[in-house]
Parts: sequence; C-alpha cells; structure tokens
Amino acid sequence: MNILRRALLCVISSLLIFGIESVLDKTPSFAASQITVRYGILEQSLPISDLRKYAETGKVSSDLQSFLNYIDSDAQQKLQGALQVKMSLDIAAVDKVLDTPFAKQILSAVSTGIARRDSAGVTALRAAIILGTKSKEGLSVVSFLEAYPSDRLVVDVPAALELASQAEKYSINSSNPPAQDNLSSTPFWRIAIQYQRFAAQNKQFSGCLFGDSVSAELGSTLGEGNFNFALNGLSAVSLVEQLKLLAPVKVKCEKAVIAVGGNDAWYKLSNDVFVNNLRESIALTRQLGAKQIVLIPGFYSTVAASKDPSISAPNSRVDEINALIKQVALAENVPVETLGLETLNEKGALKEAFASSDGDHLNDEGIKFYRQALLKIFG
Repeated sequence: MNILRRALLCVISSLLIFGIESVLDKTPSFAASQITVRYGILEQSLPISDLRKYAETGKVSSDLQSFLNYIDSDAQQKLQGALQVKMSLDIAAVDKVLDTPFAKQILSAVSTGIARRDSAGVTALRAAIILGTKSKEGLSVVSFLEAYPSDRLVVDVPAALELASQAEKYSINSSNPPAQDNLSSTPFWRIAIQYQRFAAQNKQFSGCLFGDSVSAELGSTLGEGNFNFALNGLSAVSLVEQLKLLAPVKVKCEKAVIAVGGNDAWYKLSNDVFVNNLRESIALTRQLGAKQIVLIPGFYSTVAASKDPSISAPNSRVDEINALIKQVALAENVPVETLGLETLNEKGALKEAFASSDGDHLNDEGIKFYRQALLKIFG
C-alpha cells in the first residue's frame, strides 16, 4: 500500500473480500470475537481468531474455509497477503490525519459498509484505527478488527461491494492504465501526503526514500533515522508534487534515494516529460537539504508480466527509462546505484524467484535483497 492509504485500503479490501467473504472488530472495553457477513436476511459469522491464524500460519479453519470456497486460489493468496500487511505508523500523525475533514469524509463512506444499531460508525472506525496503530504489531487488518469497538463487526455485503466499487475508481492499478500520472488527484494520495506532512514536519532524517509501490513495500523497516516516503503508483510527475508539499513543512533529508521509473514507463510518459520531472525532483530534493542524492533504476517485471499492459510496462520501455535516468544522473552529477540490485534481475527482467504473484513486485526474498541494498546506501 505506503502509510495511511494502505491502512484504509486494508480496511476497504477487507470489506470487499469478506463482503462475499467477510470482515472484523474490538474496543478498549471489549474485543470482538466474530465478524458477521449480512446479505439481506442471511448471515454467516467467522471467529476473528481464525483470520489471525490464517494470516500468521496459513492454516484454514472449517469456518474460514466456508468463506474461501467462494473465491479462487489467486484471490485467496491476495487475501492472505493483505492480512499480513503490518504498518508501523506515527500515532500522533495518524490522530491528526483522522481529524481532517477529508479523512472524516472517507471514514463516513467506509462506515456505510458496516451495520450498526447506533450512529457511531465513524467514531468506531477512528477508534479501531488508532488502537490498531498502537498495537504491538502496528496497524493491520487483523489489529484493526481486534480493536473495533463492538462485540462483533457486521458487514453489510451490498453496501460493502458498492463501497469497494467506488474505491476501485480511485485505484491506480486497473485493467486500463492511465495515459498520464493522475495520482495526486486521488483521495488516498491526499491522505497519504497529509500523513507524511504530519509525521515528518520539522524533522531531519539521515536518509529519505522516494519511490513507487516496490519501495513502499519496505514500510518502515529502513532503520532509525530513515523515512520511507514511497507511494503506490508514483512516477516522476507525482514525485514533483509530493516534494512540493513536503518542503513547506520543513522536512530535511541528509541523504535521499529516488527510485522511480517503472510507472513512468507504464504511464507511457514521453522522454521529455520524464527527464524534466526527474530533474525537477532532484532540484526539489536538494531544497530539502540533501547533501547526497542517489538514483535507483526503474524496476523490471517478469517476462510474463511485462507482456501484460494491465500489469506493467514492457521491459524494453523500462530499459529506455533507465537509459534516461543515467543521462539525468550525469547531467545533475548524482550517482545511479545498482550494487545489490542486479541480483534481482536476469536478462533485463525480474527473476521469478524474487517476484510476487503479479510478477510486477518483489516477494519477501526480493524485498530482503532490496532492503539490504538500501541500507548500504544509507549507511
């Protein structure tokens, strides 16, 4: 997912997946033990503990299996992956974001997918996010569900599916990739940037990572003093907009890594647009006080994924983008770092051994190699 956007997407994806399958809940006073799916007069319940066990061990209870029977193996894998996402967030920043009018508007929309006898839907969601964030594991679908203030969480399937349908309109990942980067106009972008502004305001970091969904997968695992500003769907175009919004709150980065390119190729940005925006991004990063800026080449996808335009750009176009990155690096006198990253690729494509199920992202082993490379850069 990337900060609060991923948190809210986790909630919405839960509503969607378990909306023909299910979702969850708890509170400071009492913890929900079950999630209930309601479709008209029909209801089916599932212990939340079964979801935690599924997320942690992959073991499927008989109750959970009755839900999983409705979806194929690929969707089951995605569900387990969504349940495993854990985010370590700045609790004060989350609290501030949730108090913004736009966040309240989104919470109000999400609350329509959860059936309650009272009118405290927004308040309950807010409490679950705060308490889930404060949990030992950080915010996840499971910690959110376990923190929802009710004895059970009831999902209204028709409302949840309508909500998921509306959320899909704002997703950057679709079967029809946009001809241009419109990320900065999406609701989740606005919330994610607002979180970053609150979390990083007036702070100085030894290392800052700016990148797309591949970098966002690293979460907050880059060590003390480093901040991951990566966002799903980011290109050089939206990176410029991100940096323009971070500068006014006096974010400072001693060292910065810029890892874009894959989405620039996917969006089919012209060479001139990419080059101009990458150079502007470097200039804006210098305004954040960066004494050293390192560029990372755009990430390849697997051979199969690169042939599917709904998933990623052709690797041949990523090659062209990477050539442009080298040109910009030479002109701006900044290095392009590939040490440690070449392990991930073979013959201009992402190795299957390091690829996630979609072929366009890294699996756990790939993320490990990428993290190690970044930690060497950040020192």
